[in-house]
Amino acid sequence: MSNKLENVVEWCIFQSRWLQVPVYLGMCVVMGMYSYVFCKEVVHSLINIETLTDETMLMFAIGIVDVSMVLNLIIVCVIGGYWSFVSKLEIIEKDKDCHQFGYLGKINPNALKHKLMISLISISAVHLLETFIAENIDTQHTIMQICIHLVFVLSALGITYMDKIGHTEH
Repeated sequence: MSNKLENVVEWCIFQSRWLQVPVYLGMCVVMGMYSYVFCKEVVHSLINIETLTDETMLMFAIGIVDVSMVLNLIIVCVIGGYWSFVSKLEIIEKDKDCHQFGYLGKINPNALKHKLMISLISISAVHLLETFIAENIDTQHTIMQICIHLVFVLSALGITYMDKIGHTEH
């Protein structure tokens, strides 16, 4: 009886991975919302192009880079997390046009952690750059951003070091 109960418990635990799917779908919705807001800003900037200064254009360009990195971070989380923890993406294996995405099946949780940390560090760096370009720099806010950025960098180094230790022990 206990073996049967253990099998049911293990099956339930394994199937619980599907509870992540609404989160991944929600992240896709957020990407759509983010893209919509971004497109609104582009249209607004095009309408007001005559009033844009060099600094405004630079901030807009940095904003585009920021949006791109945030969307990349989300897509890495969605595809890498779904593939690693929920189910293989059958569409990539069946669709000839998707062969370029075959590497996604090779993203293991450690590689996913590294991609996420690199994305967070990059996004943090872009926000720091925006702060330094802005005319009115709030010193306390800037120091806080630098501290957060350094925490991301140190965390990435720590994760990399722990992975290295883990690989040498195995």
